[in-house]
Amino acid sequence: MDLAQVGPSFTWYNNQDDNPISKKLDRVMVNSCWINPFPNSFSTFESGGVSNLLRRHIQIREASKRNMKPFKFFNHIALHPRFLEVVDRVWNETAPLYHSLSALQIFQDKLKGLKSEMCGLNRDMFGDLPGRVKQAYDDLCVKHTEVMQNPQKSTFEEISDAWEHWHHTLSIEDQECSGWVLET
Repeated sequence: MDLAQVGPSFTWYNNQDDNPISKKLDRVMVNSCWINPFPNSFSTFESGGVSNLLRRHIQIREASKRNMKPFKFFNHIALHPRFLEVVDRVWNETAPLYHSLSALQIFQDKLKGLKSEMCGLNRDMFGDLPGRVKQAYDDLCVKHTEVMQNPQKSTFEEISDAWEHWHHTLSIEDQECSGWVLET
């Protein structure tokens, strides 16, 4: 198969003013043994100066070895007290959006800038959710035992607060399991 090419469509011309002819004489052919380890490689054809043939360069690009998790946006992050402040700061620190060919690239850069900030907010406020849910449940069980041993207004208020805390933490964990996955 042909390796991806950057540059002019033709690689040779006959150098005759009265009968100009251009042809694609050169190409770079590869097989799966090449493409598998170097899927992002490509060839470049450019002017060679005095020759009527173009110079050829092959850019060897290995497959990226990043094993990054996809970014997940969880609705509960928007409830974080610093959420709007962080979005405003990151959005205003990057280039402004305007109608042009590069608008989508600028928008992508803004979103990438927000990604690490949102991950930080999530980690700070909601990190180790399974552990937090278990701790809230254990606390609820302790309060339940206290209510059974000492039924008073204060212990009923404590179990109510513990139930609300466990339920809130559990709902956040549930939202995280159904978060929006945004590939970046």
